[in-house]
Amino acid sequence: MRWIGLPLVTLVGVVACGGGASNDEAAVQRVDSTAIAEAAYDSTVLDTIQWKDQKEALDRGALVWAYSCQKCHGAQGRGDAGFVLEGDTLKPPSFLAMDWKYANDPEGIHKAIFAGNKEGMPHWGLVGFTYRDVDAVTQYILTRLRGQ
Repeated sequence: MRWIGLPLVTLVGVVACGGGASNDEAAVQRVDSTAIAEAAYDSTVLDTIQWKDQKEALDRGALVWAYSCQKCHGAQGRGDAGFVLEGDTLKPPSFLAMDWKYANDPEGIHKAIFAGNKEGMPHWGLVGFTYRDVDAVTQYILTRLRGQ
């Protein structure tokens, strides 16, 4: 992963001190954080990940899903969990929808999980997920939730 020193330190400081931020300030922080995460994303790291077998990857993906993703995306990935962020109920897309934009794009899913978005998706790659977690939960979404 590329070195992101000062931007990451700045991001951590903003997140740590941003508890009293207004909704507008929080939205700006999300945009900035997403940009930092996008710049830090390195898809080549995912090429180095090896799993003993698919069961190992899916078991890890299920654990990551249960602890980090389900609260917003719902148990089945329908986007129906009703998570509230800054007074607004998030409406993530259904991973089961035929027209979901990442349905056939594992690389797009990897990047979306790592970098998040300004609408409220956390930039997991900077705040807790390893690339291995990103890969595992991507496999979980595509294999167990979507049944591919």
